[in-house]
Amino acid sequence: MANNEEEKKTTPEVKEDLNEEKRSSLDESSKNQEKTLEEKLKEMEEELKKKESEIFDLKVENIKLKESLRQASDIYEKELKRKLLKERIEIFKEFLEVLDNFERAFESINDDSVHSKGIMLIKEQLMKFLSSYGIKEMDLLNKPYDPNIAEIGEVVATKDHEPNMVVKILRKGYYIGDDVLRTAVVAVSKESTENTSNQNNN
Repeated sequence: MANNEEEKKTTPEVKEDLNEEKRSSLDESSKNQEKTLEEKLKEMEEELKKKESEIFDLKVENIKLKESLRQASDIYEKELKRKLLKERIEIFKEFLEVLDNFERAFESINDDSVHSKGIMLIKEQLMKFLSSYGIKEMDLLNKPYDPNIAEIGEVVATKDHEPNMVVKILRKGYYIGDDVLRTAVVAVSKESTENTSNQNNN
């Protein structure tokens, strides 16, 4: 009987200990779960940062690729324009040869006939066509000779002009915009031997 009473007295204490152990176990489990969650969260954050870094790198690469394509496109466009301009210049030079022939034909007729008027009309149409593309005739007569835009076809000894002046146009020169389309061929003055002799005598 005494033993039963002791069991009855100690049973609540044992239960309390068991409950305490259970609570402790639950607390430990909760802590472990919390720690696991924290680690998982850190892993996810690191993974997110990694993905963001990859996205940034891809954006930078995309920008570089676009810039490379733009530069390639610009180079191609410039090269195409240069090629087209070169082809146009060759065509315009051929037109200038035709224009030269018309001017020579007009000078050889030198009258007021219907034929000469027809040649003049065609010449004017050619000049209008060339002008629409920014082509204009050089104004060189009675001006100092410039080797950048003209070639010397003849040297004329004269006392009427200062030396190195353009005294005659042998072939007209033309600009296209601000650039030389075709150089002129000109006659350039030089000091006459008469003037030189007079200076020596003096």
